[in-house]
Amino acid sequence: MELPKQLKAHRERLGLSQEAVAQAIYVSRQTMSSWENGKTYPDVQSLLLLSDLFGVSIDELVKGDVVSMKEVVSKDALKMERLAMGSVALLLAGIACMAGIYALLPEPSFIPHMSAGALIGILVFVAFWIPSLVCTSRIERIKREHDLVTFREISAFMDGEEAPSETDALSRRRSRLSSALKMACGAGFGFLIAFLITALVNALH
Repeated sequence: MELPKQLKAHRERLGLSQEAVAQAIYVSRQTMSSWENGKTYPDVQSLLLLSDLFGVSIDELVKGDVVSMKEVVSKDALKMERLAMGSVALLLAGIACMAGIYALLPEPSFIPHMSAGALIGILVFVAFWIPSLVCTSRIERIKREHDLVTFREISAFMDGEEAPSETDALSRRRSRLSSALKMACGAGFGFLIAFLITALVNALH
């Protein structure tokens, strides 16, 4: 990314400290330092303030970076989509295996009032459910690590497009994708509890 070099060059050209720039655009000095070190990337509003302060266009500040941003967003969006599909597939496979094993192994287990099918089915479901949760958490980690939300907003701004909608997977608010995956994982856990209760009730009868 070229922006860190541009920020430092323009700041030094004007003889300003990181603290002075940070105060002028209403951010902390740590945030300004993070931008200059390439650890994070300013959002569109901050870029507008920086371009006004330095007397340059946003194009000049982010030249060369937009192409890289689009590549990162495109690659990671595909990775997130695959992780989402994998998460749902694991959850459905776990439910199917649990139900099938429960039906195939009705004999009692070493746990009172629980069949071998119920016990093994629950263990198999958990074995699928945990990787499903890992996939879901990995999606959020990718968004944070690569500043995907900021990159998507800047790319849209430079192309004259509207900012991502609230339902976009790369919107700043909680996306529909994230909410759906969390609901699916929660529903899977709820299904597990319901299955366990049903198995115990059937065993007691």
